[in-house]
Amino acid sequence: MSLVIVATSLLLSLEAFAGDYIVSYAFDGTTRADVAAGATSALNEFGSTKECQYDRHCTIKLTKSDLTISLYVERLGAHEVMVFADGGRSLSDGCCYFSGGDRLVNRKLAEPLLRLWIYEGQSRKGNEYVQNLPLGLLYLQFLDFK
Repeated sequence: MSLVIVATSLLLSLEAFAGDYIVSYAFDGTTRADVAAGATSALNEFGSTKECQYDRHCTIKLTKSDLTISLYVERLGAHEVMVFADGGRSLSDGCCYFSGGDRLVNRKLAEPLLRLWIYEGQSRKGNEYVQNLPLGLLYLQFLDFK
């Protein structure tokens, strides 16, 4: 009887913490030092998270590359995701940007797989042209939208 009670409480607690959607991720990244040494997969990471909820920030920690990826998906209408990347202590002050020096990107999730380049460098100010150094390619796959 005690085994049934424990099993039931575990199942109920799993449902209580279940998210609204699942995000599988992969990061294909290298540093300049890795490329010079011929180690092109030193910062590769992958995984998934099931705790993401609509209208709340969802965080993915990439420990090898010292990055934190934050996602925000709105529940209403067509699913649109806002993605922000932040570098940790090991990265320079000039991290992390997307194409054109933008700090965040908004994308409609017309396809389940999203590909985003992450760069080191500087942000864009006004209409200036910015060309930053690539840090890696982030893949995000969104599943089980409710």
